[in-house]
Amino acid sequence: MKRLSLLLIAAAWLLLPVSSALAQRPIVLKISNQVSDTSALNISLTYMAEVLAKKSGGTMKMEVFPNGQLGSNRELLEQLQSGVLEMQAPSMAPLSGFNNVGEFLDMPYLFKDDTAAEKVLDGEVGDYIFAELEKSNYIGLAWWTQGWRHMTTTNREAREPADLKGLKFRVMENPLHIAHFKALGASPVPIAYSEILSSLQQGVVDGQENPYMNIKLSGFYEVQKYIIETGHVYDPIPILVSKPIWESLTPEQQKWLKEAAIEGRDHERNLTRKMDAEIKEELKNNGRNTVIELTPEQKAKFRAAVAPVYTEWSPKYNGLLEKVEKLQN
Repeated sequence: MKRLSLLLIAAAWLLLPVSSALAQRPIVLKISNQVSDTSALNISLTYMAEVLAKKSGGTMKMEVFPNGQLGSNRELLEQLQSGVLEMQAPSMAPLSGFNNVGEFLDMPYLFKDDTAAEKVLDGEVGDYIFAELEKSNYIGLAWWTQGWRHMTTTNREAREPADLKGLKFRVMENPLHIAHFKALGASPVPIAYSEILSSLQQGVVDGQENPYMNIKLSGFYEVQKYIIETGHVYDPIPILVSKPIWESLTPEQQKWLKEAAIEGRDHERNLTRKMDAEIKEELKNNGRNTVIELTPEQKAKFRAAVAPVYTEWSPKYNGLLEKVEKLQN
């Protein structure tokens, strides 16, 4: 019996290093996005990963996957719900296919400027959206952005809605985006982000709309002559965690992750503004593109053209559009 006890003690000591190694193994959180690895979004996700590693003493690690490496937004949102994927930074349009609480953020000309958009998103409206998304197994950490979305066309100058009549425009697979471009007299064509460039090259569509960063880094400027600075949508990006994954973390780990997302948000917003300004100047002076800066009167015509979209869609949002407007005044 004494010999058996000694053997059991010896076995326990042999297993101890293995158990310690397992205990020290870092938690790995994969996060996916659809845009370029040189975008402000992806650079700042890498920055967030560094912040998280520092806060957690190396016990938590984020692995960042840009360029849709892990799949489309829709595929990854499904994986996020079940806990197969840990984190994602999606656009609002595909997210609305799973929970449409934040769909209204894609309303054209909703926000006056960056300050207004950030005030709304960082306050009770943004918190309300995150609370509703939790019902669909998504935990929202912070609101990031891709900047303002602008239109581009292959060979037609556009300074007012009438100039877009009959043009085929790539839009996201979202009914609100489709309604927006129909109101402008264009023909909206839903196409996945990964297929935009080839669709423009092959003439499947005549134009598309994206922030400056995507226009440059995804090569759209190479096949689109005109960039019309409509600024029709402030493009918010929620940093999401799968609820099953979130609930597997300790309160301290949740705190580190939330704090890292907020630090990353501030880094990303500043970098987005800086890079957008630099890209705009580059495109204005490259000899290939024409950047059309709309006058206040021309922008007013675009806002007036989308008024029917507000008439049709406002009742769906239970007073949220009115709340957003009030917060900006």
